Amino acid sequence: MKTPRIAPDGTYVNGTPRICPDGTYVGDGGPITITPDGSYVAGSPRIAPDGSYVGDGGSVTIAPDGSYVAGTPMICPNGKYI
Repeated sequence: MKTPRIAPDGTYVNGTPRICPDGTYVGDGGPITITPDGSYVAGSPRIAPDGSYVGDGGSVTIAPDGSYVAGTPMICPNGKYI
């Protein structure tokens, strides 16, 4: 089950927020990894159908808002999905 937590920059991540070299945050689903487009994910990067990257944590899934997440989408208090 996902555990949404708020990061210091106001975004939500799954699990404990960890800061990436570019100042963004990822959850605790694996090592912080840079993707081919320069963004960061937790774990092994996987490309979604829209060209974005998703980290480990389950299959690449489309959320109700059209974004892609790892595993079952969970809505956060800010209206975004993790």
